[in-house]
Amino acid sequence: MGIERGDVDAPRHGPDRPEPAGRENRTAADADGVLADPEQRIAEHQRYRALVDREYGAVRDQWAEAVPELRDTWEKIREKYRYEEREEPTPQADGGAWHGKGDRRLDAAQNEEIDRGYAGIREAGEKTIIPGILSVGAEDPTRHLAGFDRRFKGEDRLKEKVADLLEPSSKLSAAEALDAVSDAVRFTYKYPETRYTQGVSDDVERLKARGFELDKLKNTWTSDQYKGINTQWVEPGSGVRFEVQFHTQASLEAKELSHKAYERIRSIADPNPETDRETAELEGFQSSVNATVPIPPDVNAIEDYRREKRGG
Repeated sequence: MGIERGDVDAPRHGPDRPEPAGRENRTAADADGVLADPEQRIAEHQRYRALVDREYGAVRDQWAEAVPELRDTWEKIREKYRYEEREEPTPQADGGAWHGKGDRRLDAAQNEEIDRGYAGIREAGEKTIIPGILSVGAEDPTRHLAGFDRRFKGEDRLKEKVADLLEPSSKLSAAEALDAVSDAVRFTYKYPETRYTQGVSDDVERLKARGFELDKLKNTWTSDQYKGINTQWVEPGSGVRFEVQFHTQASLEAKELSHKAYERIRSIADPNPETDRETAELEGFQSSVNATVPIPPDVNAIEDYRREKRGG
């Protein structure tokens, strides 16, 4: 998924973002912690939601105010390191072999195997995965799919990932390396901050109810490099893996704003003092971007998950 950096602990609502005022007293009308009167419960719920909306309205404004300066900072970094001058040749096939960016290569047999596998991935995506994702999406009008036109990873980008996995010390076959790529098919659900935690929990259960198998869930809202929840799934009929990301509007904007910095960090193959300084500056930029992203209420309640490997 590209977010395997170590997380750091952070308050549930982020620095200087206390629990919404009044929450500790929301059941004061009932000694057992439950309001007996349905109308009273509704009124209390509405009051609490209004408090949360007001608090998160303020931090959303802080994010919106920070974005222009963050974009300007990225432009300065881009110009400083002359990223526009680092364009590499377009990937191409030669005698059945594939040559990509960064001197990545697949021989003719590997390239043919990936082409066959990619065709199978697209078929499973169109027939089973996408209908399931759209069906889940129709169940909650408070959020929607973002970037649906990018639901399939581009063929050359996919081959770059496979080539990276097939490094000289690797014992993987081309098919095994392709199977290890979790985001050949990928989706993003986007929620309002105050609906995020419950919305993610509900949609994970909805995806399970459609027969998809949850392989991994990673909650990185405490990370200073990436805010969001990423999940990996398996469509059991075909064995095709796919990714579902869960974002708010601000965390999705932060991801898109810092994506080129993340890609540059990933592309550095031979660290040296110069690239170490560059990496530190890029990671600092990512931290600056993510420091202002509003943290959804109670998001730490969603715990990481990794499915146990079958057979031991």
